[in-house]
Amino acid sequence: MDNNRIQAVYDRASQRIAGRLTKDVDLFEGIKEVCRNFNVEAAQFQCLGSLKHATYVQVIRGETEGAVKYSEKKRSTSAVEILSGTGFVGYGENGELDVHFHGMIIDCDHNISGGHFLNGENPTAVTVEFILLPLEDVNLKRGIDPHWNMPAFQFTKRSEQ
Repeated sequence: MDNNRIQAVYDRASQRIAGRLTKDVDLFEGIKEVCRNFNVEAAQFQCLGSLKHATYVQVIRGETEGAVKYSEKKRSTSAVEILSGTGFVGYGENGELDVHFHGMIIDCDHNISGGHFLNGENPTAVTVEFILLPLEDVNLKRGIDPHWNMPAFQFTKRSEQ
């Protein structure tokens, strides 16, 4: 796959896909495009690179002892480098490919932060390099976590669909 936006190559020996997203390609949309191109329905991936800005939420304390929730949306005020990032690709509640990604970033003022990144709001600045590990026998689909009453990927064997 090489379309001036995304370079990606399937390595048969390791059964992995390696590549890069170019300038202005959104992190989530780019990873989903690679998955669609290689017919990947479930995967784990890692990446590093630079974003024009990062948009994410962070876990914060809830109202009761032991409860947690997410912060309001945060957006970096400058370009950032992804120091470490990892995620999963599966299907959302709407039946479309979905990404769950957490990353650690450093901004132009050398502030380190990170959290749970948001879909469609993390455009590549220079490049994002990734490795994607397809999960052939795993079905990943968002469903409601009974304890937290929020959507989370549910992991089942593909044959159990």
